[in-house]
Amino acid sequence: MTATVRAPIEPLGLADAILDGSITVPGASAARGAAVIARQVLEEAVERRCRELAGTTARPTARSQLVLLRELGDPEIAAAARVAWDGLSRACHHHSYELQPTVREVRALVELVREIAG
Repeated sequence: MTATVRAPIEPLGLADAILDGSITVPGASAARGAAVIARQVLEEAVERRCRELAGTTARPTARSQLVLLRELGDPEIAAAARVAWDGLSRACHHHSYELQPTVREVRALVELVREIAG
């Protein structure tokens, strides 16, 4: 018997695979599952950049980090990060009175995160 070893999938690649339908997410919509992954990648990228800018190991809230990024970093990147974070946060949370996010909407946000995270 031989074992198959797969190369690890980078997180945004995993989000793409979920949106493409090649990986299924049980009990959740593909768009919502991909949004959770993309938001995590975005939060890690913003946190890393804030550590570089402020030189602190304290972990402020995501909103505080976005303000820090805007004030000490590049305002254009900060604005894009804010749009991505707001959109992904809405996509991650289920409200019975809202439609779930579409694959197209989340795919655009994943691409924005890809640009921000580099």
